[in-house]
Amino acid sequence: MSDSAPPLSKLYADSEGPVRRVLGRLLPEAEVDGAAGEARAAFARLSGEMPYAQRRDHIMFAPAFAVFQWLAVFQVLRGRGIDAHRLGREMLKLPADSRPPFTPENIERILAQAEESQRGAAPNEFVFEILPGDEQTDWGMDITSCAVCHAYARHDAMELVPYLCASDDVESDAGDLGLRRTGTIALGAHRCDFRYKQGGEPLRLAAQYPDRIKLEP
Repeated sequence: MSDSAPPLSKLYADSEGPVRRVLGRLLPEAEVDGAAGEARAAFARLSGEMPYAQRRDHIMFAPAFAVFQWLAVFQVLRGRGIDAHRLGREMLKLPADSRPPFTPENIERILAQAEESQRGAAPNEFVFEILPGDEQTDWGMDITSCAVCHAYARHDAMELVPYLCASDDVESDAGDLGLRRTGTIALGAHRCDFRYKQGGEPLRLAAQYPDRIKLEP
């Protein structure tokens, strides 16, 4: 991380809008400011565990930041009696990022980071492989060790992780990326098998695991 990179607390403050929208849907208006402040404090406590914090150019920094932000929110809401399914449903209603994760400008860096992860990732990091396209896919990614599961298991929050997995389907739908997965580590699979085909028919996790990803109350 360069000396000029903003601290994680600044990044949290700059990206707090979605958090406050979710809090506003789940809590009385009078409680939102207090809960938002508690979530910021919880994130500050958790951030020391966050992988890639010193590697802002890593492809997995942004997802790691997001899942720690939502872990902080979940800790606050769980203390108010709101379970993972209620929070997860609201998270999945948020606007999605429709940009593809790979571009000609960053693909070589991402391939190098994937190879590095397979040689010696820390226990709290992702281990992943980028796969070339074929007749059915434009490209794929296999994750064989999940940083999200590592963090959420440490904090007894695994029931929220399937909703984080499902957010990838929401992003795929926004960009018509045709993501297909048969499972994720959080849902009991031995790997997360991402397969993308622009304009292709998606295979969404919520349809396959309705008992773990409850889109309706």
